[in-house]
Amino acid sequence: MTSPSNAVLLGIDCGGSHTAVVVGNRAGHVLARAEGPGSAMRPGGAERSAAVILEVARRAATQAGVSLPAVAALVGAAGAGRAPEQEALAAAIKASGTAEQVAVRGDVDIALAAAFGNGPGVLVNAGTGSIGYARVADGRLFRAGGHGWQLGDEGGGYWLGRRALSAAARAHDGLGESSTLLERLLVALGLQTFDDLIRWTSNATPAQVAALAPHVLNAAREGEMLAQHLVEEAAGELAHLVRALSRHFSGTGEFKITTAGGLLRPGSPLLAALRTRLAADVPLGRVTEVSGSVDAPVGALLLAAELFRPS
Repeated sequence: MTSPSNAVLLGIDCGGSHTAVVVGNRAGHVLARAEGPGSAMRPGGAERSAAVILEVARRAATQAGVSLPAVAALVGAAGAGRAPEQEALAAAIKASGTAEQVAVRGDVDIALAAAFGNGPGVLVNAGTGSIGYARVADGRLFRAGGHGWQLGDEGGGYWLGRRALSAAARAHDGLGESSTLLERLLVALGLQTFDDLIRWTSNATPAQVAALAPHVLNAAREGEMLAQHLVEEAAGELAHLVRALSRHFSGTGEFKITTAGGLLRPGSPLLAALRTRLAADVPLGRVTEVSGSVDAPVGALLLAAELFRPS
């Protein structure tokens, strides 16, 4: 077993499209990091997820100049919100030789830790879908949105991609505002004509539609008016999540807001539009901070340092 003097911990973020691992010490300082393909939990898929995590963790450990197994790992995993999935993944990661002690949490836990430590705040996530979380001073957790592309996820990637497709079709038929969105989407998809786009949409998955969202953001950044309008609408939907969650802070004064997800990275026009909307819509003096995307694996490392602190 690794001696306490040179013990290292792992903070691991297991998402559907990527896995990120940081190697750090007991003080929570990052020594190295690596990323790889997705390792989110699927039914009966604990061993597969553990294999991906091990490969990424090995690369991070090599960069840090340490060997595995680590003393402990804390994992934030999409698809592991319930105890049975968490226990299965923890056992598989331990059996793989990644770490001697393993704890698994939901992905929101590590995001909140990265954003606010143990304190209160609101986290807005916009990726393929959208969701908002609030943690109040006494530790209680509330959520708004995140019900999937069929029921909602307004302001997320699928919603934005679907709106762009609809706007492009209406512009093509002369029913809506003219724009360059259709041409941009055709280029992005490697298609030639509107009929090609119709055929593509008939077989497109929600993830493929969501993958159009970054192209809408790029168009908005370059001044495409209709794309800018769609981004403003998306920001309004995300601001609704914050307003719904802000009622849980009644009487507690100011609270922080931070963001996560691929659509709200620093420099994103959606992040800029959301900041503007929140400044106007959230009661004055209630917001102390609107920052860029959280570093989830670092949040996992901080939780690991707290959970596995030597007695």
